[in-house]
Amino acid sequence: MIMATRLPQMPKNLLEEIIADADLDYLGRDDFFPISEGLYKEFLRSGVVDNYDDWNKLQVAFFENHHYFTQSAQKIRNQKKAENLFLIRAKL
Repeated sequence: MIMATRLPQMPKNLLEEIIADADLDYLGRDDFFPISEGLYKEFLRSGVVDNYDDWNKLQVAFFENHHYFTQSAQKIRNQKKAENLFLIRAKL
């Protein structure tokens, strides 16, 4: 089941959909920005991005390609996820 969290996510059953949604649940939460800051620092150190502009472009692309699989996650997280994406785009 843990392989269902591997990107790109391609769950094959309901349990894998649940764990995939749980893995990226933070995209649609109020604490998205503090969590993403840690990921930014990791990507910066490893050379995946060079600056915040690169990071924000990467996040926009990721958000645009991501979707929650379960109806529960869609109902609970999609609106805040859209708000978070709006705020990221505003930084560009």
